[in-house]
Amino acid sequence: YQRRVRATGSEQLGATLDKLLSLSISVNLYMFHGGSNFGLSSGASDYKTIFTPQSYDYDAPLSEPGDVKLDKYWAIRNVTEKYFPGNKMPVPQDSKKLGGIPLELKQVALLTDQIGPDTLVKRYPLPHTMEELGVYEGILAYEHEVTPGQPLIDVELQLLGVHDRAYVLTDGNFVQVVRREDEVKFNVTAHKTITILVENMGYIGFSKAMLDYNAEYKGLKNVTVNGCVWTHWNFYKINVTDISARGTAHELTTVSSYKKKMWNGKELLPKGPAVFSGTFILEKSQLYDTFVNITRSWSKGYLIVNDILMGRYWPDAGPQYTLYLPGVWLKEGTNMISLVELQSYVPAENSVYLTDKPFIDGPVNPDA
Repeated sequence: YQRRVRATGSEQLGATLDKLLSLSISVNLYMFHGGSNFGLSSGASDYKTIFTPQSYDYDAPLSEPGDVKLDKYWAIRNVTEKYFPGNKMPVPQDSKKLGGIPLELKQVALLTDQIGPDTLVKRYPLPHTMEELGVYEGILAYEHEVTPGQPLIDVELQLLGVHDRAYVLTDGNFVQVVRREDEVKFNVTAHKTITILVENMGYIGFSKAMLDYNAEYKGLKNVTVNGCVWTHWNFYKINVTDISARGTAHELTTVSSYKKKMWNGKELLPKGPAVFSGTFILEKSQLYDTFVNITRSWSKGYLIVNDILMGRYWPDAGPQYTLYLPGVWLKEGTNMISLVELQSYVPAENSVYLTDKPFIDGPVNPDA
């Protein structure tokens, strides 16, 4: 995320392969066939924590859904036939795609609805990391219950050691997003609760950084209020695939009385991360591979189709704006799609739709 897709031109690819084969060097093409990081399998790289997008297309000769990129395909095949003549294999045919289907979603739940006895992991005086609590993916909620009769009025809050991203609510109102690289202090007022949803955006997948706990842990190290370490925290495991409506839809469309908060030019969801769901109907003749285009009306979150976690989306960051949806995961009749939006949603027509073309190398924003 936040960086353009690395790409090698077909002429350079062919020339390099020709040179290697002319020297009788064994060759491994990485990648020859692109792929997808479905679910929460996308990771990160090095100490700067460059998070990997869902698409693993890599501008490979065979794309994410298995389609042929003719320039690169023939750049390779023309060279290999030079050294290994007689190969008359047919060129693979692109699969048929489904597209042109707009999707309508409505708000059905809040992620914080899950906070309760059933999801309680532990209670400790001080914040613990996800690993210390046995939570290795998704989101962990840290919640402090304000002492009755002793509200926190316009206090300075700071989160220390955020790995990887935190969404802060006070009394159920969304007040701040804190990125891994941030060391911001911000003022809040809380009469009942301070709730911090911390997102694990993926573990480092290679390099010596994998062995460095200070680089690799997920969660929080500490929270301070007016410079003092704050104690008494409850920890709740949030299931990002729990998209069931919980009777809070009316709250989600109600404008809160508190001052609206902004993040990167967008208004934060008043009550915090929320679930948006909808259905669409397909005929048997429409069950083809497709791409879910999530426009910049949305910010960051998770895509779920027919109870399958497709993965993360992050149009605020780019460069990926579509997620590959294999046709085998669609069904005749009613299909369900849900977005677990973590930050912002600006209502717009066709903000989510199925398209027959991928868009995985669009604009990027390094400050998202």
